[in-house]
Formats: sequence, structure tokens, C-alpha cells
Amino acid sequence: MISRATAFEICMAYDEIAKGKDLLAKIKSLKDDGEAPMIADAFGRHQNMQLGIPSGEGRHRLLDVAPELAQTVIGAHIANKRAVLAALNEKAKSECGV
Repeated sequence: MISRATAFEICMAYDEIAKGKDLLAKIKSLKDDGEAPMIADAFGRHQNMQLGIPSGEGRHRLLDVAPELAQTVIGAHIANKRAVLAALNEKAKSECGV
């Protein structure tokens, strides 16, 4: 049987992949005639994206990340989580004795 920890890690990897795909789709939908995406905040002002560590003593945030750079980071994150998922699939097989 697959351990609870492995099942949780698989679930989290799938969730991160789905969230990353959704973010990329939203960024792509904001593009206007091949131009850079125009992202608006709650007040309608055009903003770049943010990247950060949200909590703890090491809390840091970059406030002016260009959408093109964000797309690259999100794409790399998805690729990383797919690799993690492949490794977890092998781990799950071994836990099942396959």
C-alpha cells in the first residue's frame, strides 16, 4: 500500500502543477496582440508580478517581476514538479511491491 506521506506528496505535486498551469493560462489570456501581458491590481493600475517567501524570519518579496520572467519561473516550477511526480510514482510502485 502507498504510504500516507507519499500519497500526500503526490497530491501536492499535482496541485502545484495545476496551479502553475492556471497561472500561465491567466498570464497568456492577458496578452494583447503579442505584447507583454498587462496585469491590473484591484484599483485597475497595471502592475508587474510579485515573487516572495510569505512568512518567517526570512520573509522577502520581489515586487516588480516582469510577466515574461514570471512565465519562465512558473514553467520551470511546473517542470520541476513533474520530475518530482515521476520520482514519487516510482516510490509508490516500490511501496506497492511492483
